[in-house]
Amino acid sequence: MQVPSAWNSRKRQRTTRSRGETTRKKSRWAQEQTEPTSLDEMCNGICQSILDSKPQQPDEEIPSLDTILSSVPYQRILESLFGGSSAAVQCQVPVVTKAYEESFMRECVYQGERKCVMGSECECRFIDRENQFTGVEFRLPGPLPATPQMCVLCSRKHTQKMYYDMLYRPPAIHTGVIQRYGVLCSVENEYSADFVLMMPPHGPVHCMPFPSPVHGRNNYMIQVRSAVRYLVQRPEMGFRPPSLGAALDA
Repeated sequence: MQVPSAWNSRKRQRTTRSRGETTRKKSRWAQEQTEPTSLDEMCNGICQSILDSKPQQPDEEIPSLDTILSSVPYQRILESLFGGSSAAVQCQVPVVTKAYEESFMRECVYQGERKCVMGSECECRFIDRENQFTGVEFRLPGPLPATPQMCVLCSRKHTQKMYYDMLYRPPAIHTGVIQRYGVLCSVENEYSADFVLMMPPHGPVHCMPFPSPVHGRNNYMIQVRSAVRYLVQRPEMGFRPPSLGAALDA
């Protein structure tokens, strides 16, 4: 095998190392001789460096209450209001009539009334997309709360959601009372039993001691009276005593 003559004439030249490279190797060798850094310390160091590099914004705007409530699960709101199951029995649930409830199924009219706390997520805004409005706060008998409460439709909606959650959760796990108020059924001028929710005997009855109207967006329609928008319920939701002729035929 012949080797090119240029290979014999060339000598391997000594490579020169920069001063910075030598310093880095020495520092690397010093680190290798020390005790290895734990994983927790390494993670804490990375997190701290990220926090230090993030610009501080002390004047950040506080999000509105409507945005907070729309993202917080209703179950957590109930737990903060009524506590756990031990406080459920002690909570007094008021019972209102159908006429009183329907008097608040509208927008704000009178001075001092407050809008539903759900704001843009209020159920009244989804009944008629071309005629949207935020419902008035549903006031229950007793002192006025410091913060606005939900309207009639939002109260029904979240009670109904919690109702079905309760039926499919283990019986030993439950929140406090899931309804703000109760209604009457199977009584003249009140609700029909076919349009109310009632906790079955095998369920946690104390979490829902009274009937609550069924919520469905197709159960309402909007009517305008004297430039005020009202929600009207389906006639079938009201209780109708059986007629004498139907009783004789039976």
